[in-house]
Amino acid sequence: MPKIVSSSIVSSSDHTGQLEDQRHLLHVYYCLCSEFLLVIDADLRKLPRRRTDNAIIVSNTRRTYKFTAESDGCTIVKRREGFEKQYRYHCPRCRLLVAYEMNENKKSGPYTYIVDSALTEKQGSAPPNAIQDIPTPA
Repeated sequence: MPKIVSSSIVSSSDHTGQLEDQRHLLHVYYCLCSEFLLVIDADLRKLPRRRTDNAIIVSNTRRTYKFTAESDGCTIVKRREGFEKQYRYHCPRCRLLVAYEMNENKKSGPYTYIVDSALTEKQGSAPPNAIQDIPTPA
């Protein structure tokens, strides 16, 4: 008679006294059109922002992330200090501008900048600051 060898894994949902380490959680973000665009090891609300346009600064050396936006080419933007060359990325579904970098190849520079209010954690709903009321002329 053959010998039967088995193994089992015991899983427990009892987390009393144990808090999950926030550094190991992944955060998923969507475009305003509900397209999946970003999974990252940090909460975007807690990352630093640029003073020039309030874009979220994602460090390409300190953060682990996957970004599925498509390249949109190079654009020159006028800033108070002069001009800035941006390599922009858009949503593949609705073509919304969602991010930009200063280098031509994705994640090759020190930072990726996520456009303010371009991504949301809840699929199908816009973040609170994404829509601004425009006063109607009287």
